[in-house]
Amino acid sequence: MRFKNIDEYHAAQPAEVQDLLWQLRLAIVQAAPMATETISYGMPAFRQNKMLVYYSANKKHIGFYPTPGAIAHFELELKSFSTTKGAIHFMINKPLPIDLIQKIVEFRVTEVENSLNRNVLSGVLHEIPNDMKTALHANAEAREVWNALTPIQRNEWICWVTIVKQSETRAEHIQRMIEELNEGKRKPCCWPGCPHRRSSAKKWFKNIDM
Repeated sequence: MRFKNIDEYHAAQPAEVQDLLWQLRLAIVQAAPMATETISYGMPAFRQNKMLVYYSANKKHIGFYPTPGAIAHFELELKSFSTTKGAIHFMINKPLPIDLIQKIVEFRVTEVENSLNRNVLSGVLHEIPNDMKTALHANAEAREVWNALTPIQRNEWICWVTIVKQSETRAEHIQRMIEELNEGKRKPCCWPGCPHRRSSAKKWFKNIDM
């Protein structure tokens, strides 16, 4: 059965399980209030830049899937629970460990944010300069779009920002880049392409600090 949202998923479960699912859902929302609810792989899931956690109702337990890294991090606190590499099993006949669940979700929020901060990709010819990297670090949505671009598309943005001479204009270009990435644009509008990729034009840009 396909579910449109988490409400539908919960409603399809046995009555004795629904209360536990609602408790789990509330614990996740409280720990990650900026996360978006969705259905992924047929299960309730929460996303904040990337997927944070999933859960599912099973015959004797509720499966909680916070990724292997989180399970390894909380190994000692999870000793009394049945676990696999990617799942924690909360038995239906026992109370949920709400505090531990929230700690795991908070860990996942931090883990995802740190992974995104470390991963701001560069272009083909140009390394991304620090001012552009700082702006992308400060805007998770734009950073996610940026990392999904092709290397050539990222290269066009880097060149479009760095080719200008005035610091004020460069700052304006960076702000516009962030806004347009958030709008889903893949490259600068009305930009003919990085001149540094044309061998015949390179001599005109020898003195530009990239």
